[in-house]
Amino acid sequence: MFDGLKALNAKISKMYSDFLVYEDFEEIAERDNVRDCLAYLKDKKFPNIDSFSDIYEIEEFLENYRRSEVTKLRGFLPLRYGDFLKAYLERMNVDKIIKILRALRMNKEPKVDKLVIGGKIISFNDETFESFIDNLRDTHYYEYIKNYKSSKDEDALFAIEMNLDKFYYRNLTDSIKSLSKDEVDEFKKIFGVNIDLLNIIWIYRAKKYYNLSPEEIFNFTIFGGNYNSEKLLEFSYLEEIDFEEVIKSSKYGVLFAEGRVIRTGRTAKKTMYGIAKKNFRRTDGIGKFMSFLVLLDFEIANIDRILEATRFGLNKDEKLKYMIVDREGSEEIGR
Repeated sequence: MFDGLKALNAKISKMYSDFLVYEDFEEIAERDNVRDCLAYLKDKKFPNIDSFSDIYEIEEFLENYRRSEVTKLRGFLPLRYGDFLKAYLERMNVDKIIKILRALRMNKEPKVDKLVIGGKIISFNDETFESFIDNLRDTHYYEYIKNYKSSKDEDALFAIEMNLDKFYYRNLTDSIKSLSKDEVDEFKKIFGVNIDLLNIIWIYRAKKYYNLSPEEIFNFTIFGGNYNSEKLLEFSYLEEIDFEEVIKSSKYGVLFAEGRVIRTGRTAKKTMYGIAKKNFRRTDGIGKFMSFLVLLDFEIANIDRILEATRFGLNKDEKLKYMIVDREGSEEIGR
């Protein structure tokens, strides 16, 4: 490992102790409007949070929070982790690009503050679906989406999202090549498991809900997890019932426990949360840091989810069912 690991673990343990807990989300769920939710967050965690005129401003605030938390840890990590941190933070740009493309496809104004890639501001206001993709020409995202820029096919946006996810995890996996074998093994226990879960959900849903060939299913799988390409290809060719049985007998069997029918990957997120939380508590290696990043993602996702649920006027119980937590009954909606 490295000399500063104990100091890093002490730092992230302190930072994690400041994360919102389930009881905080119960308190927030009692609020009837977003302004009251933000008031609770201001008192509890974010003293500099203000009232926002639109939901995208809250999302921008949370992105800055994520970046700030990661920046606090840079000084505790060896220089070889620089590529990994950069790749991890790419998620924010990937999500913004997807949001912009969704809005442009529906001829709506993108609810995104700004998009900066490589120090360059990318224009998206007053752009079309095609012209925005053209604006990405000098970025590493372009190769993954250029073939769809002129497509009127309803599935074009879906394909773009899948390809951008594939890019993100490929980039993340490539970023760890300079790490030691032990460090790569820790990566596999967290981010590798996340990739496995994404692939399982994708293959299952592709077989159950979409009329896709095994080749098309395999084309959208993500490499870098604990299943190699040969195994993913094998999964892609299995019949739905056979694939489900294979997963039931694996360490991911919980996904299909008690007759579950996977619709949105909600159970996979809950599973990932539980794995990251357990690993964070049990390890003193670099896996603690990697688990922290996943738990940070889920804290932000839960804040975003409960604010969105409040905006749509859901009651307390309905709001809490959307939380990504390892509590009984938390997956009744949106599995």
